Amino acid sequence: MILTWFDRILPAQLPDGAERRAARHLALLATITAVSAPLLMVMYHLLGFDAAGLVVLCGGAVMALTPMLLRAGAPLALARDVFIGALFLLKIWLALHLGGLGSSTVPWFVLCPMVAVLIGGARPGLTWSALVLAVLVGLFFAGRAGAVETFPVADRQVLDFIGHAGLVILATIIVLCMMTRDEVSPAGRKH
Repeated sequence: MILTWFDRILPAQLPDGAERRAARHLALLATITAVSAPLLMVMYHLLGFDAAGLVVLCGGAVMALTPMLLRAGAPLALARDVFIGALFLLKIWLALHLGGLGSSTVPWFVLCPMVAVLIGGARPGLTWSALVLAVLVGLFFAGRAGAVETFPVADRQVLDFIGHAGLVILATIIVLCMMTRDEVSPAGRKH
């Protein structure tokens, strides 16, 4: 399976089984982020919203580096929460600058509890769900108070299309990862 490739960057002391599988999933998501963040930065530049591109690049860099936290000896739960926290803050910033609850970035909040369940199980998933719901309530009231801005991107339909298509692709990858079984990897034992 392709996920065993990530054993090369994961620490050898990770036990085989569920924890190694979760670390592989984190590494896969970090790799997807490392590839997509620069592309999204270019997209936001072409749409005339360079600030969003920089925020995406910075948040994406934090997310992409989370497997290195594992290499440095940090627990998987910390690396997971750093990854999700960066995504969470990135989406809050984008929602506040792209129209609040009506922005195409809001559905992406679903990835926070999905990734938490994938990497940590039900309890982290419920925690991140509660945090996302709190932000949605905050965005609702911020919109009512006029505290949300709608940045005039050059082509809103392009932004919406890429946003929705990207979410479908990532959600599918996460669900497919949830379907994988624990595997013992010879590469994981060599480290």
